[in-house]
Amino acid sequence: MNAQAGAARVLVIEDDAVLGGALVQRLRLEGLRPQLVGSCAQALQALRRDPPDFVLADIRLPDGSGEDCYRQALPHLGRTPIIFMTAHADLQQAVRLVRAGADDYLTKPFDIEVLLDRIRELATPPTSGAESAPRLGLSPATGRLAADIERLAKVNTPVLLRGETGVGKEVAAKMLHALSRQPDAPFVAVNCAAIPSELMESQFFGHERGAFTGALQQHVGYFEEAGEGTLFLDEVGELPARLQGALLRVLEDGGFRRVGGRSDLRFRGRIVAATNADLQQRIAAREFREDLYYRLAVVELHVPPLRERKDEIVPLAEILLRRACVAMGIPVPALDDSAIAACKAHRWPGNVRELRNRLERALALTESGILRAADIFPEYTLDAPPHRGSLADARAQAELESIEQALEASGGRIAEAAHQLGISRTTLWKRRRDLRRS
Repeated sequence: MNAQAGAARVLVIEDDAVLGGALVQRLRLEGLRPQLVGSCAQALQALRRDPPDFVLADIRLPDGSGEDCYRQALPHLGRTPIIFMTAHADLQQAVRLVRAGADDYLTKPFDIEVLLDRIRELATPPTSGAESAPRLGLSPATGRLAADIERLAKVNTPVLLRGETGVGKEVAAKMLHALSRQPDAPFVAVNCAAIPSELMESQFFGHERGAFTGALQQHVGYFEEAGEGTLFLDEVGELPARLQGALLRVLEDGGFRRVGGRSDLRFRGRIVAATNADLQQRIAAREFREDLYYRLAVVELHVPPLRERKDEIVPLAEILLRRACVAMGIPVPALDDSAIAACKAHRWPGNVRELRNRLERALALTESGILRAADIFPEYTLDAPPHRGSLADARAQAELESIEQALEASGGRIAEAAHQLGISRTTLWKRRRDLRRS
């Protein structure tokens, strides 16, 4: 690897300064961009401020175990691969972490060449250029949405984004942030469904040292971290009742306190929330506060599903193909007429996430310089036998096939497969286990 601006960034979480320093030095020599932190709290701050391309974490840290750190980091990891370093005494814990979604573990002392091979295999250096990410506005359906976002961007008012899983709600939130008056301020994305309930208050509001058992130092929460930027609350409908009340107070007057704190802090940024749930239905069931809904939905925008954005399918496919090929280091194949027709005819129940999944799987399994319909939709065959069995059996089989396809497309990386499917790593692992047993 050559040292360059596009080199992969590696976050090393290691409290042993000697070992950590040696790792950082070797990673730099290999052309990577390492950052060394010595605690779980420092790691969480680094993940929020500048998400890396790869995480290497010790399993024993001064302010908690690697397992504790991993659970707190899940909302910020996204598709970022993570490998744990472990002594033999912690081997069972390392195995538990891999089952929960971590990508691998290395037993100390390990061969540095093995680590470098895993980083080269798993880490995806950042891409650059205008086509590095899917965009809104490639069709009339999202063109109207893009125009609404442009008008709202300069007004610091809460926005609620509605839409099915995988339609690009976070893309819309990032567009709002990029066009705002504070584009250089932090954009902090939080998956509300992925935070353990016992950690929610501390994660959102921060905590003071000694506020509770295990709080060995002060922790900065999401509101404080976002500052004058944007706090993006994905799956906001999953917030528990006690957090809904606290969030309402922040929306009303901007005030909050760290857990264990005595003074009020103020949030001056913008809250953008997103959901694929029917919040009105949850309000009727007393699962979501009506007053919070009206504060979040000062402006409510609908992100249309991909099946309503026919003009976007091929341009998006070409963008996603280029991104995947850069990551894999392979030439970009062409889409033949059958692939284009099949993509336009497909209903895309998984939306953009499904499109990316299918394209990456096709790239992984096809050596040709052309992608055909059969490469992207291998399940659509004329001689497929009719299904015999109950509707529940068919649904379970389809779900298992989707999980296996996502794992195949991601090269077995649970974190990436879970992201493509719109579920947590733990949910993917448990659901796959249960379906394979049935």
